[in-house]
Amino acid sequence: MKLKWQILLIATLSLSFPWVVWQTFKSLNLTFQKNMLDAAANQAQVIVNSVQQFNQDRHQELAGLVPSMLTKDVAIDGNPIEWSEVPWYVVTQKFKFKIGFHQQELHLYVAVSDSSIYTHPTLNSDRLVIAINQARGTHKITIKRQAEGVVPKTFGQNNYQAYWHETANGYEVEVKLKTRDINRIGMVAIDHQNRETSYATGHQDNDQIQLQALFKPQSHWQNFLQQISPEDGGITLLDSQDRVFYQTQSALPDNADNNWLAELIYELAFDQSETDQNHFFGHKITQIFDAGKIELTVKHNAAQSALIQTFINSILWILMIAVVLLAGYFLIFVILAWRIRRLNKKLQTVLDDQGKIHTALPSNQAQDEIGDLSRGMSSLLAQINDYTEYLKQLGSRLSHEMKTPISIVHTSLENLQMEQPDNDFVTRALTANHRLKFILNQLSALSQLKQVITETEPEVFDLNELLFELSKGYQLQTKNIHYNGYSQPVIINGSQELVAQMIDKLVQNALDFTTKDDLIRLQLNIESEQFLLKVINTGSQIPAHNSHQLFDSLTSFRQQKDPEPHLGLGLYIAKLICDYHQATITASNLGHDTPDEPLAVEFVVRGPLIKK
Repeated sequence: MKLKWQILLIATLSLSFPWVVWQTFKSLNLTFQKNMLDAAANQAQVIVNSVQQFNQDRHQELAGLVPSMLTKDVAIDGNPIEWSEVPWYVVTQKFKFKIGFHQQELHLYVAVSDSSIYTHPTLNSDRLVIAINQARGTHKITIKRQAEGVVPKTFGQNNYQAYWHETANGYEVEVKLKTRDINRIGMVAIDHQNRETSYATGHQDNDQIQLQALFKPQSHWQNFLQQISPEDGGITLLDSQDRVFYQTQSALPDNADNNWLAELIYELAFDQSETDQNHFFGHKITQIFDAGKIELTVKHNAAQSALIQTFINSILWILMIAVVLLAGYFLIFVILAWRIRRLNKKLQTVLDDQGKIHTALPSNQAQDEIGDLSRGMSSLLAQINDYTEYLKQLGSRLSHEMKTPISIVHTSLENLQMEQPDNDFVTRALTANHRLKFILNQLSALSQLKQVITETEPEVFDLNELLFELSKGYQLQTKNIHYNGYSQPVIINGSQELVAQMIDKLVQNALDFTTKDDLIRLQLNIESEQFLLKVINTGSQIPAHNSHQLFDSLTSFRQQKDPEPHLGLGLYIAKLICDYHQATITASNLGHDTPDEPLAVEFVVRGPLIKK
């Protein structure tokens, strides 16, 4: 498991502590809320019994149409949005209305289902009739069916405003009555099927409009409810559709707007259920009685509010501690990851371009496990560096130490051959000694080449010109070598002698695997601000299972027997020279795309140019 996942797991487990504490506080809050609800329910039942007894001889006083209080001025424009929170009075299936008060003015919104339209300029047509009873008598307002818009007033009737709105299945009429002290009201919609036939719906009986009483608040009811209201709450009497008869106190305290943040935290942390009646400021209990419903709002006292505030403070502290812990874990993770990445980056660059190993690593003085790892890696790199230096000198040491014994053996064998010229064993020994001498010379040359590469100072030169000169020499050796140069100078930074030696190795490798009938091509090009040198020879292929070892030292894939030994150092030396020039060398087989294309091998050297 990666380090970041381990730290994430530890951080997640650390969150279990605040989660357990939160669950404990939540359980305590549920118990507290349940006890409060039970007490409020018992108190509400006592209030219901008192209201039932008080209402026995006054049941007619909790009856009639209850106008809803409109919170803002209602424009008479037939728009039902302003009436969205007011409940309907449904008289019949085809007739319903809403009623409201605003600044002592009575507002009506009537909806009638009437799919047949009958209008006549002089005779009776579809219409809405509103009957109003006041102290000085009863009068009617008739509103005839018309097109969409404001209803024109008839002569002598300036006590109302109305707006007619046609709907898909009938019409709606919005009315504002300017007449005050209305005691009773009745409404009837008359639907004319034709000139002779009509149908009435609404408040009517035996073709007479039946006036409905408006609810009038009584002071003795208000006083009675005020007396039985709890000190820390209020009572609201409503009808079956939540229209308010009486209310002794608002549902929320005056400082509700100032505690919105605490309320939000409380609801999120302790009271996530949307179906219960719990509330940050108190509890609301609803009980049914004969005339409607009683809604009891019980607010929290000082001790209860202090307990809730303790809950909130506790959950805030728990949340703060959890955030600090997570931030601490994250900081530790960032520091550890940074130290490990820095150590890993340094390990990837311990070997510089000159082949020197740098053993100093970051965090070497730290006393933790990463410090131990850094010191251990530094010690290992020091041992590798010592062993590498030993290997670098091994070839020259072997050559120096074995040169004299091999020369003595060679001289002795030559003398013995002069005495016994027909002795096959002496001939074989001379041949093996010659091969051994050649191998030691090659190892010594490789060691010297590495030292030369390390000490060579780079210079700026034209690779195109160098290849052109080399190709002339190659063509003197064999005619099947061709060079395709670039049209402009190709300027690079490096060593002409080392590049020439690299190209010699690649060309010699191509010659070793080709015949006189095969072709060797040298190509130079520029691509993506890099030089591209290709050496292509036909007539051979690289074994697929050995391609990954092609540039290793002491590796040779020659199958034919050759008098001269081959140690497999040519391509290895070419790669060393490419590394010095910050270039890459790759090899691939060609000739598999089309049957007519000859089999070939392509070596590609890609390296940086000098920016002008």
